[in-house]
Amino acid sequence: RCFQRIGDPCHRLLELFYFHEKNMEEISAELGYKNSETAKNQKYKCMERLRKLVDESRVSNFEL
Repeated sequence: RCFQRIGDPCHRLLELFYFHEKNMEEISAELGYKNSETAKNQKYKCMERLRKLVDESRVSNFEL
């Protein structure tokens, strides 16, 4: 559920990396990032955002 809620471009970037097994150069070209380092940095930020959503989801489910 959290992965569906993350929104674009994070959803697309993580999908390309983890499900389609594309490398950062391919992702950079497909999503229009300046270079593979920029894509890598964005992936890190997206993963942090996803972790935060998962943590928030756990807390809200625990409170129920």
